[in-house]
Amino acid sequence: MGRPQKEIVLDGSPARLFAYWLRDLRGSAGLTLDQLARRTGYGRTTVSDAMRGEKHPTRPVTLAIVGACGGDVRRWGEYWAQVRRALDPDCPDGPAGVTPPPWDDPADRMTGTHAERCPAGCARAEPHGWYTESVSTVLRLDTPAPEAWERRIVVATCDGLARIPVGVSVPRRPGDDTAGHGLEISLVRGGRLADGGPQYESYFERFLVLPTPLKAGTRHVYELKLRIPPAQPMAPHFVHVPLTPSQHFRLRVGFDRASPPRTVWRLAGVPTAVIYQRDPGTPVLLPDERGLVETEFGDMKVGYGYGLSWLEAATGG
Repeated sequence: MGRPQKEIVLDGSPARLFAYWLRDLRGSAGLTLDQLARRTGYGRTTVSDAMRGEKHPTRPVTLAIVGACGGDVRRWGEYWAQVRRALDPDCPDGPAGVTPPPWDDPADRMTGTHAERCPAGCARAEPHGWYTESVSTVLRLDTPAPEAWERRIVVATCDGLARIPVGVSVPRRPGDDTAGHGLEISLVRGGRLADGGPQYESYFERFLVLPTPLKAGTRHVYELKLRIPPAQPMAPHFVHVPLTPSQHFRLRVGFDRASPPRTVWRLAGVPTAVIYQRDPGTPVLLPDERGLVETEFGDMKVGYGYGLSWLEAATGG
């Protein structure tokens, strides 16, 4: 058995991000590099190099890997072309023109405008000035430390929207009394993160500073990577609680297939107290053969929870 690949350090390069998601696709398919080489007909070194992030792989190698892993060959072909163009030093939009996975439906496209506007004379301070059109989250629990990738689409309702607060709550897992408690937040695309906002023991807030101020009715896409520090236990749930209007939420959770949860519950519009219940009594979902659970929500109510909670394997309680 070959040595595992080194972790990819994301530095804003579209080539590294491409390799990260290609490696993620292989992980979701549960294929080793040797198995992938046999399925694609390419050598082990070739498929491994495609996922190193040091250079952009060729289109034939990419699509062979995607097909072997059961991925969307068409969307990956589009993604490959976007990255290839972004790597051209003469490309006018560079990485801003790249749309990496996870891909949503056509509503995820940055096209068109909306008619919603704030009332005349409204206060242009958060939470005024925008609403959330969609959130798409991929949570990985089969990695050394839990990590989530989020794509959020917001729509400006005031002209001149220049920044948006980004807040994430990370409650302690029951029984966790360790001294440290944190969350690593990094921005993959869509502006830059600045410090600010309230900071509590289990709540972390930054400001997303937009590349340019938005006009009312325009969409903006930004992507975040959230990672719990190694050895910090995670509470057994992931829930979106809209604090401003939020239209659509898609959540995909990849559980460790070697230690699957005993039960997974779907939480739709529940009060905060229900999120923390050991058995909320809501509909049960089952992971598929890859350990994935996927669910979606629409027309969400502000202040209520939408997502998943789970009862861990017997060893985790």
